Amino acid sequence: MSARQRAGGLARQAQIKAVLGESGYRHYQQALARAGGIARQAQLRASLGESGYCTYQRSLYRRAVQKHGAAKMQAILTAAHERRRRWRLANPTPAEELLHWLALQAGLTLHADLSGAWEWTAFQVAPTPSPWSLTDAIVEARVLGYACDLLLPAHALVIEVIGGVHALTTERDAARLAALQAQGLSVITLPNEQLYSGEADDLFEHLLEVRHAA
Repeated sequence: MSARQRAGGLARQAQIKAVLGESGYRHYQQALARAGGIARQAQLRASLGESGYCTYQRSLYRRAVQKHGAAKMQAILTAAHERRRRWRLANPTPAEELLHWLALQAGLTLHADLSGAWEWTAFQVAPTPSPWSLTDAIVEARVLGYACDLLLPAHALVIEVIGGVHALTTERDAARLAALQAQGLSVITLPNEQLYSGEADDLFEHLLEVRHAA
């Protein structure tokens, strides 16, 4: 890159910072970094395949554990998962927003844990009576290392939206499904197209009717 090009880039950055402010510019840079990371991951998946990509990611993690230790890497992963979960709370996909709207239309009350303290497996073994009613649902609820799109704790039920990207993550999705079911949860998966076409409009009313009858 020439000195002229570097100067032009710095001028554009200064212009963006003047418009967005310091905080806005920082968020803008973070969004660019996320987009770049997502693009690189998609490129790797396309070239390696899902199985090869998972093997590659595991090898990276093993090297990081050897360098930094298992405890430190686990703490880093836990913090990263929590940041991602909170980001998803504030930035649902259009299909997730539609799922939330359908839940509200059916009379459910949506909850969001901003503390990061609530977790399904701990809730399962808690000796106190359940604080959740049959119409409570938790958005981005934590189950082990996963965050679920919607969890109805009184029904032990998870509802997951399946977008186009899931065509590239079938192996990981299968492991996730098995892990959730092993924790005593039923899982319903809804493709984006099913939500957009209206096929799931009466999903929650039907679910609540069946569970009330039971």
